[in-house]
Amino acid sequence: MSEQPNRSRSRPAHGDDSIPVEYEDLLLLARRYTDQGMFDEAIHLYEMASKLRPGSPAVRIRLARVQEMKSQAELERYGHLREALQLDGARSEIDAGQYVGLAQFYTSKQQTGKAIELLELAKLKSPNNFRSWHILAQVYFAQGEWELARQEIEQGRRLNPFDRGLAELSGRVHFELKEFDRSLEEFVDAFLLSTDQKGEATEQLRRMISTVKKVLELDTRELNTRIRKRVDSLQSNTEKLEVRKESLLHGEHGDELARIAAKVARDADRRNISEIVATELRDLDIFEQLTDQHLFRIARFVKLRDLSVDEYLFHENERSMDFYVLKEGRIEIRKETPFGSQHLAKIEPDEILGEMNFIDRHMRSSDAVALVPSTCYSFSFSAVDLAMDESPELAVGLHWAFWRSLSEKVREANEQLKSFFQEDAEKAVSRKRAETKRETQQVRVASEDKVGLFRERGLSAAEMKLLATFSTEERFRTGSVVFREGEKGDKLYIVLDGRVRISKFIPGVGEEALAVLDRGDFFGEMALIDDKPRSADAKAHEMDATVLSIDRATLKEVLAMDPGASLQLLSLLCRMISHRLREINDKIVQWKYMSGGF
Repeated sequence: MSEQPNRSRSRPAHGDDSIPVEYEDLLLLARRYTDQGMFDEAIHLYEMASKLRPGSPAVRIRLARVQEMKSQAELERYGHLREALQLDGARSEIDAGQYVGLAQFYTSKQQTGKAIELLELAKLKSPNNFRSWHILAQVYFAQGEWELARQEIEQGRRLNPFDRGLAELSGRVHFELKEFDRSLEEFVDAFLLSTDQKGEATEQLRRMISTVKKVLELDTRELNTRIRKRVDSLQSNTEKLEVRKESLLHGEHGDELARIAAKVARDADRRNISEIVATELRDLDIFEQLTDQHLFRIARFVKLRDLSVDEYLFHENERSMDFYVLKEGRIEIRKETPFGSQHLAKIEPDEILGEMNFIDRHMRSSDAVALVPSTCYSFSFSAVDLAMDESPELAVGLHWAFWRSLSEKVREANEQLKSFFQEDAEKAVSRKRAETKRETQQVRVASEDKVGLFRERGLSAAEMKLLATFSTEERFRTGSVVFREGEKGDKLYIVLDGRVRISKFIPGVGEEALAVLDRGDFFGEMALIDDKPRSADAKAHEMDATVLSIDRATLKEVLAMDPGASLQLLSLLCRMISHRLREINDKIVQWKYMSGGF
């Protein structure tokens, strides 16, 4: 007798004559119920299927979709209001305002198709009311539709040049389109229109102005000149302000409604694509810290980018801060030098690249080139940055992914340094171990001194208190080893006093410094996230060094605090390790030349 396929099934326990329920049958029946508008029944079946296949991302995605459709059906009770407004021939501002109000309601429920329809009707009713253009631009921005967002935002800005939120959104749209001069103008306008220019409400604006200033390589004097021009422009708009009122053109409603219907259909296609992308992202280990809700959110503006062999994903010195996840293929990170091309890293599927620029907001320091036909998920800087600003939980999850990715790249770069010189590695390590000692002593550091150190690094009050309470002080004599390459790592260190040298023993060369750390710098953090042996040595440099050590359990306690607090620490760690990776990559190029490899 042939063996039957192993299929998940559920057997109800209410009688001997019960019929086993197959997993595939549940999905088929649930889809039929969905097609018939029987959403409660479909939801019940999907919940049963999720019990048969716990953790199945496909079932979770379908369940979320049906729940959304149910919510949409329940909102249809508001349809009579919309239909009444559509049939109403009055062209008053009140009618357009009601369209916009209902569109905002649908937008908050993620019913973007209905929102687009209502906002387009509001534009027909009152083309001089900027709110419909503004909200529609927000809808397209959230979906990563930069060009459509630009079309809406430009009209909105012409109608109302004095709305702060409109100006900020315009700055982000032009940033995504790499129109950095226009982006700076819009961000400056938003800042000038803010009522509290020194408070937390404008912190994001100040950060974006600083970012675009860096991209455009402006000095302070040039930035101030541009700000003065924007002040003059706003003053001119104030003097020329006039309200324009236009009527809908007779006989064109049919064409306009057909255009709206096409946009609604396009939105439905877009949402289906986002659903597929969210399911694919859920399967990636790097995003395990993100919830399904977070993945749905960022999937709306994720783009797929296909690369042919030898095609560049980005170039060195490019003014781009997007990050990517390789879906399939293979990409090489390399740097062009006067002596030829230098390999820095190889990116495999499901790995992140470009995250350094996203974190530190500098220009690209290397090239990324496809070695075989490849496909990447592209995450836009401005859209993700805004999403993280609105959701600290999302920001924490992404920074966990960045930390893991950067730690692995630093380890690979450290190992690559060994390849330039030839010697018996085992003998070299033995000789190195014989030449180094660990001389340490416990010291007592006042709590206020610790808090002062953490305050300098911009940590929150809660973080400072916890780290000051649970950190342990150690002093190392000049040249003494804090830890050695290859040892198991279970602590993160922070320099309190003195300096610490991070170095690596290179066969045929000897000890080579990778970095010299000063007060407030973290080190040893990589071993805490990937539980791998130390990838380099750490020694007290030129004088005695006092460090604070924090073990894995304490670090987890800090990062388990409220998202805002843990985000500060994760962001700091990511910036530091990103800076370290840049330095090591530069050393790889230098040592390639020294070893005669070019």
